[in-house]
Amino acid sequence: MGKRRVISFSPTVKRLPQLALYWAAIADRLGPDYPSTRCLLGWGAKRSSRWPRAMGLPCVALEEGFLRSLKLAPSAPLLSLVFDELGIYYDARRPSRLESLIVAAQDSTGECARAEALRAAWVAGRVTKYNHAREPNEEPQPRNHVLVIDQTWGDLSISGGLASAGSFTRMLEAALDEHPGRPVVVKIHPQVLAGRKRGYLTALPRHGESRIRVVGEDLHLPFFLEHAHAVYTVTSQVGFEALLWNKTVRVFGMPFYAGWGLTQDDLPSPSRRQKRSLTMLVHAALIDYPVYIDQGRGCISSAEDTLARVVGYRRREGLLV
Repeated sequence: MGKRRVISFSPTVKRLPQLALYWAAIADRLGPDYPSTRCLLGWGAKRSSRWPRAMGLPCVALEEGFLRSLKLAPSAPLLSLVFDELGIYYDARRPSRLESLIVAAQDSTGECARAEALRAAWVAGRVTKYNHAREPNEEPQPRNHVLVIDQTWGDLSISGGLASAGSFTRMLEAALDEHPGRPVVVKIHPQVLAGRKRGYLTALPRHGESRIRVVGEDLHLPFFLEHAHAVYTVTSQVGFEALLWNKTVRVFGMPFYAGWGLTQDDLPSPSRRQKRSLTMLVHAALIDYPVYIDQGRGCISSAEDTLARVVGYRRREGLLV
């Protein structure tokens, strides 16, 4: 797998199809200055990444990309992977490659134009992380709602994002208090709806219960983003996608897209983060950070081509209206 010898003790990494192809692209991006003899591949912030780093060994953490898959099943082929030799994007307690890419982003004409075109294509194509769900034909009810995002219990992005179970309670109460009279839609995570995991927003506050609608069916996320007045999240990727839709985003943790002056943050941002434009964030997160792959053709792809394949799939399957 390239010039460097790579080892992994992660079952998730070992099961990845096209790992050799991914690693060739990753090794090329790491460049010749990265340790050239041996490298460990871990998964996210799990033990397979933590212990090598604790021992001072070179380790590259892999994780699902922000444009994950066409289908929801854990075995669904991944459309992209992110890799990180510093940390991982959802752990704000330490630097990450994504964070460094955002800090170093340039407001050049070419990069901004590509990022803005990709953002516009993402919205027009109505794509999201998971792309299996149908999009209803009817208009969403209610409109101009406050969209509140639940997450799966124990997700590492919650502790890594300096949040806890209490953050979800504060988020829902703030959504009700800060938007009196406005309907609040609580969106449950697809893995919770599929019965694979549990979420946090199971007990609803009595004082605003009449205004809350809990979405108990698996509908496509853009259906709810399009007509949202504001989006409330702890560390979910939905907050990033809401920025792509130019929505007001209120954040109760410290995910990768917070702390750059683009979101309304409940927590102080790490001193490593400074003001950045949305196009800088988009270029770093969707173009520079991930590696995209065309599993069918067995080759590395681009963000734009991958997005177009997702849109084509949803159109063929009758999921895009």
